[in-house]
Amino acid sequence: MRLHHATLIVFLIAPALVTAQENLGTYEDRIAVEDVMARYVWAVDSLDADGYVAVFTDDAVIDSNGNISKGHGEIRGIVASLIKRRDDNKAKGLPASNLYHVISSVRITFPKPGEALHQSYWQTVRRDKDGRMIAAAMGRSEDRLVKRNGTWLIQFRKLTVFTD
Repeated sequence: MRLHHATLIVFLIAPALVTAQENLGTYEDRIAVEDVMARYVWAVDSLDADGYVAVFTDDAVIDSNGNISKGHGEIRGIVASLIKRRDDNKAKGLPASNLYHVISSVRITFPKPGEALHQSYWQTVRRDKDGRMIAAAMGRSEDRLVKRNGTWLIQFRKLTVFTD
């Protein structure tokens, strides 16, 4: 039997593709992880403290360039501080400083059943004093999610803000 060149190439690389597929998870789990991460962004950008806390496990930890927040109480405090900053700015006649996230280069893998790793780059934009939208910050995030009682939640979030 004679194989065509293209058939041989597919045959030679197929095992590598199968191996890579093993960590991609099921369609349902990938969609659920994407939904959790989208709800996270929408909640923080709309200053919805309840929605924000709801995407985290009770014992979740956020590491934002070394600033650690543990558990729902401290995590709720992140949104509370954003609300306070917005209200303080409004009282001073300054722009509200609301942030809007732009997420890119998302990569989702499943190291083992019931665990997911969501990696992405992010950028936040906000209005400046002149009313223009400007980049406020950018960086990389790594989220470790777990599936508890059939629901995906963030257990650990590491934010690296690019400072250079």
